[in-house]
Amino acid sequence: MSPEEHLAAVLDVLGYRADPEGRETPGRLLEVLEAFAPGKAAPRLECFEAPGSDLVVLRALPFHSLCAHHLLPFFGEADIAYRPVGRIAGLGGIARALRHVARQPQLQERLGATLADHLHGALDAPVGVRLRARQMCMEMRGIESPGTVETVAWRGAPDEALRRTLG
Repeated sequence: MSPEEHLAAVLDVLGYRADPEGRETPGRLLEVLEAFAPGKAAPRLECFEAPGSDLVVLRALPFHSLCAHHLLPFFGEADIAYRPVGRIAGLGGIARALRHVARQPQLQERLGATLADHLHGALDAPVGVRLRARQMCMEMRGIESPGTVETVAWRGAPDEALRRTLG
């Protein structure tokens, strides 16, 4: 049985495919899940030699991911800050790294930690990653309440100014 046929069988058991609009749902669901399949290699972060150590801060970078517990979406914005130590990262590369790390089922805490590890490893500099997200597993099930979840991951030895930048 193909993955699509397995999904169709599950949806049949749950009664979802009785709706005529659901005829193509197994294939669409498989496409969504395949788009979030883990295991792809992280893109290389392009770094450039640069003097100075002034803070670099990227704010409000959008992301979306899937909760590993329920396969429901969570989405929000990331603020990323680092203090260069002789090199800086290409800004587009940081946004690509966030998008890459977000494209797998996980918890928000792991997403921030994984991104911070990746950036710290590439830059060898103090890094902070703050994620603010709405969790559909919290809003659609469980407590059924909207709200924003915030997580912060630090790598390296952030100084007070770097910590204040991400609050």
